Amino acid sequence: MDSISNLDIYVSRMQKSFLDKMFFMDKVFEPVKTILDFGCANGVLIRAMKFLFPEYRYIGYDISEDMIAKAKALVENAEFYDRWSDIPMKAEDTLINISSTLHEVYSYGTEESVNEFWNRVFHSGFRYIAIRDMMLSDNIRLMSDPQDVRRARNLYPDRLKMYESVWGPIDIRFNLIHYLLKYSYTENWDREVRENYLPITVETLLGKIPDDYEIVYSEHYVLPFNKQKIRKDSGIDLKDATHFKILLKRRG
Repeated sequence: MDSISNLDIYVSRMQKSFLDKMFFMDKVFEPVKTILDFGCANGVLIRAMKFLFPEYRYIGYDISEDMIAKAKALVENAEFYDRWSDIPMKAEDTLINISSTLHEVYSYGTEESVNEFWNRVFHSGFRYIAIRDMMLSDNIRLMSDPQDVRRARNLYPDRLKMYESVWGPIDIRFNLIHYLLKYSYTENWDREVRENYLPITVETLLGKIPDDYEIVYSEHYVLPFNKQKIRKDSGIDLKDATHFKILLKRRG
């Protein structure tokens, strides 16, 4: 993965949606004993879950050694690993949580590593699988509202110019929404502008779910914090659902 120039700002951004990221905690029942946080960063989400739900065993996994070092310093009585093969767990009593990580798997991985990721998620035998990330629907309209385009062009023009050089014109609705999801992350802008926040659609994800899992809960929505900020900064009322969360349970 490309280096993150400011880890503290990166992590601070991730903390703003803690409650939304814990959406599954009131929907999970026995025999779950372990929560495995995939892409745990510096462990702040594990720390929050551990405070509210201390009865679980918590494991954090992240490929960044820097993040794992920070997590070990931040959270007591939790386990952290930067190598998947080192993780000791019983999948049958474990929930794997994949929050704000899926788009990074696609952005920085190869086709082989992405396939390996899905194989780990769906074929390790986890009792529950929780996924939450930015995601559009296949049926999003093709072209942007011209008024939204005009407003967006007044929203950090220099950043927009760089964005369009990478992704294309915001007259395309996908590109406009993509820009609105990332324009404010200036501290790591060189990295953020190239990262694909929306690599798969909701329908693509649903099509990957194997028959031995059932959907316990799902929601496609606009994150309130994003909606409010975009309206305040640009006057654009974002109505397209941009985030998706789903909880799967292994049958039997």
